[in-house]
Amino acid sequence: MGDTGTNSLDEEISFLKESEIFSRLSTKELKIIMQRGRMETYSPGSVLFNIGDPADAVYVVKAGVVEICRESGDSGKMAAVAYLGESDPIGEVAIITGSPRASMARVPEKVEILKIDEADFINLLSQLPKLSLGLLAVFAKRLDRKFKKERVTACSRQLSGRLKYFDLPTIVQTLANSSLTGILTVTDTSGRVLAMLYFKGGHILYAKSGHLKGKQAFYQLFQSARQDSFTFKGGLPPKEFDGDAQIAMTPLGLLLDSVRYQDELDELKTCYPNPHRVFQPQSEALTWDDEETQTLAEEIWVHLKLGESIAEMVSKIPTCEHHIYKVLSVMDVEGLVA
Repeated sequence: MGDTGTNSLDEEISFLKESEIFSRLSTKELKIIMQRGRMETYSPGSVLFNIGDPADAVYVVKAGVVEICRESGDSGKMAAVAYLGESDPIGEVAIITGSPRASMARVPEKVEILKIDEADFINLLSQLPKLSLGLLAVFAKRLDRKFKKERVTACSRQLSGRLKYFDLPTIVQTLANSSLTGILTVTDTSGRVLAMLYFKGGHILYAKSGHLKGKQAFYQLFQSARQDSFTFKGGLPPKEFDGDAQIAMTPLGLLLDSVRYQDELDELKTCYPNPHRVFQPQSEALTWDDEETQTLAEEIWVHLKLGESIAEMVSKIPTCEHHIYKVLSVMDVEGLVA
């Protein structure tokens, strides 16, 4: 019975052991931390603190994700600059400096957090010398890594959440701006992997979505109807990485194209709402004048001659859904198909 209770308590403090500011502490000292703080659960949409609020507590994420936001440019709108996950501390710098909050911290979906009030945290620094030394070591490392840019990289070891509460383009842009290295995986409601993106130093080098790779896979990710969850983990490239499909575009360029293609695809699907429609070629040979889409048009023509539907072509041709619909719409307007 005693061993079971001890194991349960060890599991309760395991997230603290992984936190950069508490990693030097013993199990006994971590238990003291837990006793001085209190576990709180925040629902989606909750705000931990706003810009300008006094620094009155330190937070440590036990489960879930907290979104850190700052004002963007001259518009004054709040934009996500970082996502902090399990074991990440929030607000420890402001407690030491006494500065008001420079960011807003909000909760996209349910999160569980250990909250330690300012007075208790200051007392802990006096009571636990290793905590003070750990905090000093962390601050020194952050300064050495050019704190403002690299802290997000150090903290965002692993993130996950449901896309019902997160904006996928913002997640991609934040990971890119944070110069992170790792794999972003997007799954549907059944847990099936829809796409994987490999980031290296903030650059998207690889993307895979079904039978698609590279840029086309990235575009298709934003055109997929079912997207439920995401996970980001630091690490090496996925086994599926193919150097021939390496992406050269910037993340911003990819995102801009993706948004444009998605808008155009929505319009195209209003004209062709039935994905099982089968177009009939109106001639034996294809006449096509656009060099940029010549290869794709020829491939689509082959599938049309086989009597395949739009959905079948989307599942087989190695390009995103938008490009297929776009070429088919041109063929339809020009009377090449009916």
